[in-house]
Amino acid sequence: MVKSITIQIPDWMDEEKLRKAMIQAISQATKELSIEEVRKMLGIRSEDLTEELEVENVEKLREKEKERLKW
Repeated sequence: MVKSITIQIPDWMDEEKLRKAMIQAISQATKELSIEEVRKMLGIRSEDLTEELEVENVEKLREKEKERLKW
């Protein structure tokens, strides 16, 4: 179950900062959230998600990272 709340704020207040603060407060007040609730809070739509993942060869990836970190 989801409840909606409408809040009026002054023009000078940053809406995004307020949104982030409220999400943080809600997450601290609740112990468990469904994945749907988290997606809705973060504004993630189903079409934004993908199930296609590339599989990397771990050894090749390690060597690549070693080379990248060399000076």
